[in-house]
Amino acid sequence: MIRKIAILTLSLMNIMIFSQNDKDVLLLYKSVIEKSDSLSAIGKISQIDSKKVLSDAKSADKEYPESYFKKSMEYFRNCGYNESAFLFYLGKMRAEDLNHSGGKEYYNPSEEYQVYLEEGLFIYLSADAANYAQILKMALEYYLNNPYSYISKTKGYQKLKDPKNYSQLIKVLEGEKTKVQAELNAQRDEMISRIEPYFQMLKE
Repeated sequence: MIRKIAILTLSLMNIMIFSQNDKDVLLLYKSVIEKSDSLSAIGKISQIDSKKVLSDAKSADKEYPESYFKKSMEYFRNCGYNESAFLFYLGKMRAEDLNHSGGKEYYNPSEEYQVYLEEGLFIYLSADAANYAQILKMALEYYLNNPYSYISKTKGYQKLKDPKNYSQLIKVLEGEKTKVQAELNAQRDEMISRIEPYFQMLKE
């Protein structure tokens, strides 16, 4: 059942191969693994600065979709993973909306956002299914209730209802709690097992 998540949220599980030039990415992955484990242990994995991140979203609503991803990466680098995830998923919906708006603009996230950021966020969010669902809900509700002012006045524009099918993913995440978390843990462990052997590079 949760195997659907890899299809719905990730184009992940591409072969994770890193080189010396990827030390920055490895440090980010190492940090998100350690932080998610420690916050899970003390029951604080769902903490989020809602006021600040909603203000950031309002600002990004006036701009090209790149703004959501840039701010998401900024939060990610500073260990604000829930804030990062909210902006990342909101950005994906805004980008899809832009690409179907009938205008001349088109946006496709860079590899830094589409691969590294998405993988890192999955490692964090998969540690707690309830938090994962809550962040997706927050992003979807914001998307539905707030106009994308950058394109909202474009002639013929109609907002897509659920451009990334996050409502379906939320439903899956809110299913049988024990089974859902077990399957998320299995995916998370598999990803971490692929990454950890490369941490030796950080010592070289």
